[in-house]
Amino acid sequence: MRSVEASTYPAHQIVVSDDSTDTLTREMIAADFPRAVFLEGPRRGLGANRNCALGAVTGTHVAFIDDDATLSTDFLSQMAESLQHGGQHPEKLIVTGYELNRGERVYANATTFLGFQARPYRTRDHHDTVVINSAVFPAWLFKLIRFDEHLVYGYDEVDIVMRATLQGKCAVRLLPEVFNSHFPSTVNRDYYAAFVEASRIYVTHKRYRWFERNRPKAALFLTLAVAHNLLHNLRAHGPKGVAHSARTVSHAIAYIRRYSPEGRAIQHEDHRTRTHLSSNLGSRSLP
Repeated sequence: MRSVEASTYPAHQIVVSDDSTDTLTREMIAADFPRAVFLEGPRRGLGANRNCALGAVTGTHVAFIDDDATLSTDFLSQMAESLQHGGQHPEKLIVTGYELNRGERVYANATTFLGFQARPYRTRDHHDTVVINSAVFPAWLFKLIRFDEHLVYGYDEVDIVMRATLQGKCAVRLLPEVFNSHFPSTVNRDYYAAFVEASRIYVTHKRYRWFERNRPKAALFLTLAVAHNLLHNLRAHGPKGVAHSARTVSHAIAYIRRYSPEGRAIQHEDHRTRTHLSSNLGSRSLP
């Protein structure tokens, strides 16, 4: 919060959605940051918490700064300058920088077939991932799509940007010298590891099955992803890895099953009201 106040480009609005279970955050916000909008979070995971904050947004653009991240003093000013020179359709841009993670530069990578963010972008590649703590989104996008509330932890930013770009709503622009700082906690990392892996499997399957509409690709991915996860856990944990893998796959299958009715509804709606975008719009023509 102090880092946001120190920004050289004043934030139009600060919204705090608090997923904690005590009153300390509310009291601190009321005492030290009275102009901030404070909301009780839904306590159902990152996706639901981000959506809770979005419900109170009044500005034209949105940046998400988690409680373990800080805003660089010139981050918003550099983002605003980039958007002011956004080319033909600046309103369709998602702009991302990198994060300084305990002193190490971390850029968004492209996803592999198995959904890992492990492939560095090449010069002419179109980006479809961002660093969530160092990105600015157009607020209108969230009138059309929201963060997937099935996701408890991990891959929420991969999913939202995937949907925005594949559906031609937005394009991603990288500002390679703009950053915010991230100080991730080590608390509960083991507990959340299964959720991160389940989220990767679910989000990647969703992409292939419902947005690329490629059933064979989705089926092949799911088979390989489950096998890969089992082998990884066996190597890391020995025989106990079977239980670790079963927990991950159980979460992933539950996400997939819960989303399937939504996927079918989206597919039906797309068939019913398909819109052809002109060639100079969407995620493949913006600078």
